[in-house]
Amino acid sequence: MASIPPPADSPPPPLRPEKHSDDKFRDRRRLLNAASLGWNFVTAPLVGGALGYGLDWLIGTYPWAMIVGILLGVVAAFLDLIRSVR
Repeated sequence: MASIPPPADSPPPPLRPEKHSDDKFRDRRRLLNAASLGWNFVTAPLVGGALGYGLDWLIGTYPWAMIVGILLGVVAAFLDLIRSVR
């Protein structure tokens, strides 16, 4: 028995099933988080260093609070990296 071909005006079947909109949103959010990891490695130490510098200026302990702030910023960036990989 021969198969009947589809009508000429019907669209071709999709190659893969369409994703649900929640799945698309989840994928885009995951990619956006991954793209922001590089910025976290720049901004977290800068913010920590700036806060430490301000604290040093207030209490006169330059450069110790700034160094601690930079180190805490680097630790925060690595923790964010580990959290996003999981």
